[in-house]
Amino acid sequence: MPPSINGYNDAIKDYEYDLDKAKKLLEEAGYKDGFSMELWAMPVPRPYMPNGQKLAEAIQADFEKIGVKVKIVTMEWATYLEKVQAGESPMFMLGWTGDNGDADNFLYTLLDKDSIGSNNYSRYANEELHKILIEAQTVVDEAKRDALYKKAQEIIHNDAPWIPIAHSIPQLAGKSSIKGFIPHPTGTQPFTNVTIE
Repeated sequence: MPPSINGYNDAIKDYEYDLDKAKKLLEEAGYKDGFSMELWAMPVPRPYMPNGQKLAEAIQADFEKIGVKVKIVTMEWATYLEKVQAGESPMFMLGWTGDNGDADNFLYTLLDKDSIGSNNYSRYANEELHKILIEAQTVVDEAKRDALYKKAQEIIHNDAPWIPIAHSIPQLAGKSSIKGFIPHPTGTQPFTNVTIE
């Protein structure tokens, strides 16, 4: 969830990049000599990921450093989405552009058990998270709602059903003669109240 969304938990730290620790964890899991796997890379540019293939190659290179051989797989976009949604991909890349600037549109839509088979491509299910997200949908008090979403992000971070890589930051420019323009957190810009003097 981008930092511009109410309820964003900025107390959560990024996952540590530690190759030695990663090698140790692989060894503890019985993969001292590494293993091979597929990474499905997005075949089309998206606003949140302009070049999925290049990013997949960078991920592949990082895995190689710990002895994991990654084969990059791609396919036609509609087939890609269909197969990922069906749970057929071992590891995949995907992103999201929010619809309305609300935390629910990220957390419930993408990570709740009710959204498996829809936009929960990771097929992640956590009952505690589900209860928090359902409660947050009914809370009117913004501070209480934000606290629920912050707790939800802690659960998601600890379970790690996915690894967030980046979020896009739209670049905006304007002139002082433009009045009434307010950037929207989703990047969808409404011009209803915009005037030019």
